[in-house]
Amino acid sequence: MHISDYLSRIGLDALPPPTLDGLHLLQDHHMRHVPFENLDVLLRRPLELRPDALFEKIVGGRRGGYCFELNTLYAALLAEAGFAPVPMLARVWLRDPIETPPRTHLVYRVNMDGQDWISDVGFGGRAARVPLKIEDGYELDDGDGRIRIQADTEFGYRISRLQDGVWCDQYTVETQPAHRADILSGNHWTENHPQSHFRLGLGVGLFTKAGRNSFYGGALTHRGAQTKTHMIKGLAPTLEVLRSEFGIKLNLAPAERERLRNFIT
Repeated sequence: MHISDYLSRIGLDALPPPTLDGLHLLQDHHMRHVPFENLDVLLRRPLELRPDALFEKIVGGRRGGYCFELNTLYAALLAEAGFAPVPMLARVWLRDPIETPPRTHLVYRVNMDGQDWISDVGFGGRAARVPLKIEDGYELDDGDGRIRIQADTEFGYRISRLQDGVWCDQYTVETQPAHRADILSGNHWTENHPQSHFRLGLGVGLFTKAGRNSFYGGALTHRGAQTKTHMIKGLAPTLEVLRSEFGIKLNLAPAERERLRNFIT
C-alpha cells in the first residue's frame, strides 16, 4: 500500500500524529473524499476484503464501497499513522427492524490515553462525522446534529442521532474484538443475502464540509444549509451523476449495464 497515494486520495499531504486531533483529521478527510456506495454488489462483482485489493479499488480505481471495504482499508491507514485499530461488529437499527438485525456493520476502535474511541468511515446513513467516545451517556454535536452513546445491556453500546426532535437509533456495537471469520461472515450476508438492503437498490453518499450529498432511489440530494433534491431517471443520467457528483467512473460490460438498469427508475 502506497501511503502517499492513499493520502492524496483523501486530500492530505502527510500522516497526522496519533492523537485525537489526528484521528479527527483522518476521519473527516476520508468521509469527504471517498464515497459510500454499493455498486459492485448490484453489479454482482465479488467483493475482496484483502487490503491490496481494496487499495486497488478505492485508491487506484477512485471508487468507494461499504463498511467492510471502507473501514478495512481505513484501519490499515490508521495503523500506518501509529494508531492500533481494533475491529468491532455492529447491528444496524435504521428503518426500525422488527427482528434483531444481524452483525452487518464493521467499525474500528482506537485507544488513546486509556480511552476507547469509535472511528467509522463506512456507515451509509447520517453517520457520525467525528470519532465517538465509548462512554455511557456521551453526547456531542458533530456539526450535523446531536449524537449520543448509551450502554445497552444486550448489545454493547447504542449510537443514536437526534432527528426532528426524536432520538433515532443508528447501530449498536459490541466492544469485544471481532474475529476475521465473523467479519467475513457478516460481509458475506451483506453482499449476498436476498434480504440485504444493499442488494435492493442503488445507494451512494459523500460528505461535504456543509453536509452530505446522496443518491438513493433515483433521488439526488444535496444536504447543507438548505436541502435540495432532484429526481434522476435513466441509465445515462445516472452514470453522469455518479461521475460528476461522486467521482465514480464505471466501465460496464453489457450484462452489467442491464443489471444496473434494473435498479434505475
